[in-house]
Amino acid sequence: QAGNDGKKGNDGKKGNDGQARPVRASLEDRLKTALTKGQSADLEADLKEAMEQYGSALKIIEGPLMAGMETVGSLFGEGKMFLPQVVKSANVMRDAVSILEPYMNADDKGSEKAKVVIATVKGDVHDIGKNITGIVLSCNGFEVIDLGVMVDKETILDKAEEVGADIVAVSGLITPSLYQMEEICREMASRGMQTPLFIGGATTSALHTAVKLAPLYDHVFYGADA
Repeated sequence: QAGNDGKKGNDGKKGNDGQARPVRASLEDRLKTALTKGQSADLEADLKEAMEQYGSALKIIEGPLMAGMETVGSLFGEGKMFLPQVVKSANVMRDAVSILEPYMNADDKGSEKAKVVIATVKGDVHDIGKNITGIVLSCNGFEVIDLGVMVDKETILDKAEEVGADIVAVSGLITPSLYQMEEICREMASRGMQTPLFIGGATTSALHTAVKLAPLYDHVFYGADA
């Protein structure tokens, strides 16, 4: 806007000294910035303000926080964010949910969370995508049992049966991991399991899942990305 002198003025309000003060960003914009920039310095204070405004931790998660993560996903898909930045964003999202957890009542949490057993398969140590997936799932109401990396099929499936997992999710980046996924499918079929198996990782594909895995196990699904 132009002032009386014809020059552009400041959108901020003037203080007692007559100097312009910058307008503080809205709560939603601050939370979005925290997620897209991977910054958590003011996260707790902003979430406390959000609780006063929204009155429900679940509404905050489903509203401004998930909107921020959707922006992160869009920027990543457009090549405007890179994986290390996405990891930082996912960690901020995880921290936000942890901060809000004490405010969640029984109605927010539900009577029982769906359980996901997630792991990187035997012989593979890559876990960035797995970790992001675990964070996103936990932020959407799942109980995530993360077994880590280099996990053999027996350990994965024994844990799934032990906890009554609703989903088994396995990840792998290197080519030998594809064989491990075939072995998991064979083992699940031999155990008579019907738990959905989600496959993900750089070497996996919809074609591989359809051609190599689906004939071995009826309940296998391909996840394109975290």
